[in-house]
Amino acid sequence: MSRIAPLLAALLLAPLAPLLSADFSARGPLPVESLEFPNLADPSREPAPSTTRNRPRLFAARTEKEDPTSGRKVPLKVHIPGTPGPFPVVILSHGAGGDWDTHFAQAQHLASHGYAVLCLEHTGSNRQRITQGLQLMKNLEAMIHDSNEIFARPKDISFAIDCATEWNRSHAKLRGKLDLQHIGVMGHSFGAFTTMVVCGMRPALDWLTPVVEPGKGLGPDLRDPRVKCGVALSPQGVGEPFFLRESFASLRAPLLGISGSQDRQQNGLTAENRREAFALWPQGAHKFLWLENARHLDFTDSTGSERKAQPSPTREDVQPITRAATLLFLNAHLKGDAQAANNLTESFLKSSLRGAVKTAEITSK
Repeated sequence: MSRIAPLLAALLLAPLAPLLSADFSARGPLPVESLEFPNLADPSREPAPSTTRNRPRLFAARTEKEDPTSGRKVPLKVHIPGTPGPFPVVILSHGAGGDWDTHFAQAQHLASHGYAVLCLEHTGSNRQRITQGLQLMKNLEAMIHDSNEIFARPKDISFAIDCATEWNRSHAKLRGKLDLQHIGVMGHSFGAFTTMVVCGMRPALDWLTPVVEPGKGLGPDLRDPRVKCGVALSPQGVGEPFFLRESFASLRAPLLGISGSQDRQQNGLTAENRREAFALWPQGAHKFLWLENARHLDFTDSTGSERKAQPSPTREDVQPITRAATLLFLNAHLKGDAQAANNLTESFLKSSLRGAVKTAEITSK
């Protein structure tokens, strides 16, 4: 009998062995190739204001000549497995002052695990715009209160989905490789706001310039029903410049929020303000991951790209658990992986804790 019990245990655990030993924070097994589409534009919208005037030469590379008749520029870089698909699609939205390489390493990680990742560049709030005139903080404040950019960013996501739809029909390298029935969105900071809005939350009008009538209350519904889930890195809570208490109730797509105790919000709001807002999210398949000592910039990683993000002392500690949680959440909602959903727990993620990140708390609703 003593020999039978261990044998039965081994047989029962055998199907789970790959999951128990898997490192979801590590690069996956698939080769990845990248395609660049720098000249895309949405002709249905006005272009973002020019950043060419008075821009330092240091930031002039990869900047296109303005064409006021071509519409809003939406450059896209696609990271996709170099194997037959189709693959679920994840659209990645950078924060204020970022570009299509701000999350390069994270995009490569997801692609190596079987996702087509579309990293877009929001031309009204990108690196060129925040460095204009070398007035970084002034430019930052302006862009996160800019009503045009607030409403344009979610529409950039919808435009990217439209592009993916066309590529899946006709592009030589992408034809048939995109699973457009399973689309997720992921973003950091201003990109988290963008993700939250396309998943159903509604922006506040109270702090926008120029004013959008009636000047207070909830803004328009910019949800894209093609988006099946989202991951918001540094999701905003209640307060200037993005959301009111009433903003969260209209959330429709499953959303994972990830933040931490050192992830302070705009305008003096605390990191706790991000976590406290989770109580205002409606019931659904939503989760919130809270990491001890995680800082705001820890949730970006441009490693491997030509453009380097601002340094952060705890980024290497935060990235493993952020990547693991993100992959599990996307696997659950875009690949129908029930085991991934079950494994998005504090105990399972404990193996991804590093250095300064001593604890991780998950709340579900």
